Amino acid sequence: MKSIKNLESKLDYRTLHFLPFLPSRKREQMEIERKWGDVVFKAKAPAALNTYDLITLMFIIKEYLKQDWDIIEIDGKKTAVMKLDLVKLVKVRGVHNKKINRKTILDSIFRLSQVDLFFTKNCKTRMTKYIYDVKYDKDYKEIEIFANKKFIETVTNKGILVNLSNFLKLEKEVNGRTEYSILLYAFMQGTKTKFTIKGRALLKWREKYREDLLFSVLNLNNTNLDKRKKREKLKEAFVILNEALDVPIYRYNKIEEMWVRVDLAEKRLNKVG
Repeated sequence: MKSIKNLESKLDYRTLHFLPFLPSRKREQMEIERKWGDVVFKAKAPAALNTYDLITLMFIIKEYLKQDWDIIEIDGKKTAVMKLDLVKLVKVRGVHNKKINRKTILDSIFRLSQVDLFFTKNCKTRMTKYIYDVKYDKDYKEIEIFANKKFIETVTNKGILVNLSNFLKLEKEVNGRTEYSILLYAFMQGTKTKFTIKGRALLKWREKYREDLLFSVLNLNNTNLDKRKKREKLKEAFVILNEALDVPIYRYNKIEEMWVRVDLAEKRLNKVG
């Protein structure tokens, strides 16, 4: 199996927390709502975003991080403008440089430009977007992206570093459907806890997650699955992450109604023993 290069990108913590992406390949109209702390988040789009679009967004941000981009104003909005070479991008994504493959990525960028994001806090709602517009040539070789300047600056200055190679590995190298594991991995990246060693700030995987929170983030609450089937989906996603990326394994604790890191729980039991 072809190896994947070590690639890095960034995402803002709100995107990782709220994840306006669905574990589905259907492109139906999307409207989702999530809550984190005192913020209510809504996302609306004519065609649903999925994990392919999440990875596309990370590739776009990767290009903004390494390139110089211009700032212009369109309809009163500050816009970060950048040209993107789709020929190079399809190669990095590990697919053949064919027009249909370049168009697939272009379509994904269009979907990202069509989603409206709403944040409500203290009864005040603010609407924003990732991308305002996209222009392209007839062969889909080079496109021009008009992104939200504030979003790009936030990701650049305060974004969480993510290993894009791991997402590609989940997308391409793991057999079967991996949408749930990709979304779970993204959410876990944005919810790591901070700790300090010799004055150096580091991040580690969280000890536990509320089950209802994971059901919400992975959109399992909007399915017809019963609770047992939902847990099976979660268990499978955790196992894939453990086997493919060596993420700690989590197991459901009925008493706490939480998914708990097995390794930490076993360490505590050994200490007591």
